[in-house]
Amino acid sequence: MSEVEDFYDFESTYYDRIYGIFGQDVTFYKALDATAPYLEIFAGTGRIISKFRGGIGLEINPNMLRKSGNSFVKVMGDSRVLPFKKHFNTVIIGLNSLLLVPNAQKKIILREARRVLHENGFLFVDVINGFSLKRGTYEISNFNDGETAVSVTMKATRLGDSYQLRYFYKIINKKKRVVQKTITIYPMTIGELREMLKAEDFELDGTFGDYDLSPFETESEKLIVRAKAI
Repeated sequence: MSEVEDFYDFESTYYDRIYGIFGQDVTFYKALDATAPYLEIFAGTGRIISKFRGGIGLEINPNMLRKSGNSFVKVMGDSRVLPFKKHFNTVIIGLNSLLLVPNAQKKIILREARRVLHENGFLFVDVINGFSLKRGTYEISNFNDGETAVSVTMKATRLGDSYQLRYFYKIINKKKRVVQKTITIYPMTIGELREMLKAEDFELDGTFGDYDLSPFETESEKLIVRAKAI
């Protein structure tokens, strides 16, 4: 089992509760007039795509789809070989998902996104800005549904062209335990993303530093782009 499979097999049990209250990205996409038909790549449990009527979510991990409590068209598949023809006006790659693979594979995924997009359709990509993560502990989430309480924290360590992210899950139900899971991400700069998009026949249409539509700046922690298929 790969590191990514192990990480999301574990997170699938708690994913909707860990991230379910987060909705700023959905508000962001709607503010920029994302239009149907919609596709989300790396959809997970469909937290994002379920907010778009008739949206299709592609996810490679069967447990993420199986344990989803969200309503959307669920498709299990590989983002590098999308099982669709040209059909979509909006494709979303949300919340750092594109960083799960090295740059060579990012290019393949962007090529596939362009293939299934109609001309003048839009691709949204939401990632951290290069190596902007700071040392220390990030508080990710806390939830308590009356039966289970989980708090999640994360620490990032830079390893060359990647980050190793260590997640700590403090879980309290019938007993208390702490689970640690690790996942590697491969950040990129605005320049690298711009060149990848240009090579796959996208035109950068907007760059943002946060979900409040603030413009992207060099020191922004977030890098969110809208790119037009040309």
